[in-house]
Amino acid sequence: MAPSARYDGLDAIRAGAMLLGLAYHATYAWFPGVAPWYFVADTSPVEALVTVTGFLHCFRMQVFFALSGFFSHLVFERRGPRGYLADRSRRLLVPLLFALPVVLGLDWWLRRQSHALGLMSPAYTQGTGAPASPLHLWFLIYLWVFCAAAWALPAWDGPSKLVRRGLRFPPSLLALAGLTCAGLWVHPETRPDLFFWPRPFELLHFGLFFAFGWWLWPARDALPALQRHAGWLLAAGFGLGLFIFTGGRHWQPGWLTLSGLVTWLMTLGALGLAFGVPSKDRPWLRFLVESSYWVYLVHYPVVLALQLFFAQREGPGWLEYGATTALTFAFALLSFTLLVWKTPLGPWLGVKPRAAP
Repeated sequence: MAPSARYDGLDAIRAGAMLLGLAYHATYAWFPGVAPWYFVADTSPVEALVTVTGFLHCFRMQVFFALSGFFSHLVFERRGPRGYLADRSRRLLVPLLFALPVVLGLDWWLRRQSHALGLMSPAYTQGTGAPASPLHLWFLIYLWVFCAAAWALPAWDGPSKLVRRGLRFPPSLLALAGLTCAGLWVHPETRPDLFFWPRPFELLHFGLFFAFGWWLWPARDALPALQRHAGWLLAAGFGLGLFIFTGGRHWQPGWLTLSGLVTWLMTLGALGLAFGVPSKDRPWLRFLVESSYWVYLVHYPVVLALQLFFAQREGPGWLEYGATTALTFAFALLSFTLLVWKTPLGPWLGVKPRAAP
């Protein structure tokens, strides 16, 4: 397959994984019993969001890192080692350095507002102090570390050969779930958002998916074999995920460990589904793909502000959650259109140059 081939489906899945982050973070205020862990707990909790939150947390960022590894290797091959590291640093570290102070400042201010309005539970452990964590921007730190490691480590084609061999019978790749399940048995919770530096377990957990994507790139000509299996992989992942994250089973170590299988079912199924999407000009899809990075960077403070707004009002929790998600998405898309899409900021935030008419 030519290096210049387009991967519209893979781009769309990666963007979807980022956009699902908005739906995931919006669940927090309506999560039953969240008061000790979140700055505002709405008076209309939604029990079904326990399932939504657990299921999205189970696979969303893992799929994202797998695809990031795939596309990072593409950039490495096209630009060479020096151009690759410069590109990854520009795309990851520069947005991190500019966005982090703004996000932390708004998070601190909104938590103080929650306290002043009497909406913050006395049991909330973080209180109103200045936040000391990267919040949702943690992925930029980890992704840059993975990219830098791929640049620094010597080339090794052995794993790519194994991936290619596995693609001859794609279900065999589910053996990787054994590593993820074993990790979750030893360390049940991933919390990369708590520290500004990568932690060992999270590095290994998410790094496995980045490495898989990185080694998948040289074997990409065998990827269409996943198409035939995408349907049952996704159906099995969805069904098992709903079973684990409904009824409180995921609070039990054994069931949480099994969620590692859900993660790989969804990851492999998403890859197979994406590779079946024919590449052609879809302006609406390109817009969503290019906007996804900006949407993820800016959505978190907007979600917090809307959660604070709805906590002061009576209404069905599911309706408030839906409104928070929709309004945040609309704001993020509008700000992308006005501030990024056709401005000098665009190339720094994933907007690709367009050919002259």
